[in-house]
Amino acid sequence: MCMTNTHNKICAIYTRKSSEDGLEQDFNSLHAQRESCEAYILSQKSEGWQASQAEYDDGGFSGGTLERPGLNKLIADIKVGKIHIVVVYKIDRLTRSLMDFSKLVEIFDAHDVTFISVTQSFNTTTSMGRLTLNMLLSFAQFEREVTGERIRDKIAASKKKGMWMGGFPPMGYQRVDGKLVIKEDEAQLVQLIFEEYLKSGSVKEVKTYLQHHGYCTPKRVSKKGREYGNAEISRGHIYRILQNPVYIGQVQHKDKIYDGQHKGIIDPDLFKRVQEKLKDAAPVRETAITKSGTLLQGKLYDLDNTLYTPTYTTRKGKRYSYYISQNLLQFKDHPKGILARFPASEIENLVTSQLKVELRSAENLAQWLDLCQSADREKILYLKDNMTCNHLFIRSIMSKVIIFEDNLKIDININALRNALVKRLDINLPLSRQERETLSVPFRPQRSRHGELILSDNTDDPLGLPPHEVKQLVCGIVWRDELFSGKTFREIGKDYGVAHSYIQRSVYNSFEILKKLSQHSF
Repeated sequence: MCMTNTHNKICAIYTRKSSEDGLEQDFNSLHAQRESCEAYILSQKSEGWQASQAEYDDGGFSGGTLERPGLNKLIADIKVGKIHIVVVYKIDRLTRSLMDFSKLVEIFDAHDVTFISVTQSFNTTTSMGRLTLNMLLSFAQFEREVTGERIRDKIAASKKKGMWMGGFPPMGYQRVDGKLVIKEDEAQLVQLIFEEYLKSGSVKEVKTYLQHHGYCTPKRVSKKGREYGNAEISRGHIYRILQNPVYIGQVQHKDKIYDGQHKGIIDPDLFKRVQEKLKDAAPVRETAITKSGTLLQGKLYDLDNTLYTPTYTTRKGKRYSYYISQNLLQFKDHPKGILARFPASEIENLVTSQLKVELRSAENLAQWLDLCQSADREKILYLKDNMTCNHLFIRSIMSKVIIFEDNLKIDININALRNALVKRLDINLPLSRQERETLSVPFRPQRSRHGELILSDNTDDPLGLPPHEVKQLVCGIVWRDELFSGKTFREIGKDYGVAHSYIQRSVYNSFEILKKLSQHSF
């Protein structure tokens, strides 16, 4: 008698392709990977294997990161118990990073999920299988790094020959067969910007002139369909146009400039005179690193995983630091609905104050550092009393900050936190089983029509507090009264639709703010 396995094992097929080339075809690489995986699953039908109807595809996503929509959907379904087996065509389709792979294996093991590669035979439940996987991932990661080096070398060599190496073409040009070709209507606007600046010597006046005559940035559409442009030309954009050697037929690569293969729009003599005028008008900038604008350097991203870069400007001898999106720096524009730039002090103060509150919590320290025994209480109290949350300490423990529509996500590196405390306070701490902690901080910025963050002027505020502290003070007082009336933190959080930990922090912060105010007379 033939016995069949009545317990079905749901198999998720994961497919990935690094580039978007060819995805528009009726039968592409993702389809080929899926067919191979479906055939393998069908061959295991007697074991109860059954392919999931859900699709987990990532077309146009690199294997060097775990931030992929298809993969995130797969992980979510694994955690709720929908998937028993993950099937891929090759292991590097899942990831090319050895570190990322170890994280995925931990997730698979925690939920009793088996991992199968159709073209590579191994078993993740055995030590030899894990060794084989680690070796394969090491070669995959090596291949990715070598490919990156080869691409960078190719870009450098191509620019040395004066070739344009992609991206959105600058205003005044269009891309034809991979080369820059002058676009006459935009070229006239570029010429006008140079001439107007030479007349007035002021970028601000050039911007006012362009705005008065209704000039806008060219409308662009990315490969992913996101629209850019068709907005007022900002001062920063004008500066980049005036300083860009592409307009005299040259190509820049890092600090070197080469003769390009395209035609220039601006006369070299005009360009030279403009550079001299810009140099004379440039304010004297300090070389020392200041506090404001450096805390989140290399760590601040938007919801599209685009980096914000710190910069500053000087007006009437006063320095203003802010963070600016790489979309503005690279594409000369930014997506609608995403912050383009905002003052550095506001978001740095918000992140710093939030981390200080979290690090003063005995409950957090016990959980993060595995200090949950009664004998560990003295260590926790010692850490709370002696921890110094200065600029360098916060940067060392914070791995990433992401700005979403209504909140900030702050990633804390628990291992870095432990190592910093051991080194600074000369204390023995166990190795933590937790690798990172993600904090969510409510953040509802007001935006102008161009995406800049608008901050209210505090000169009329009798308390002299920044907006986020005023909000915490008011909320803390209101929620504190509700606590006194008999409600719990969880009940209040449910009523207001926020996490109970945020309610707790706001109440605590309100006491701190009132204490600070009591030390000043006004």
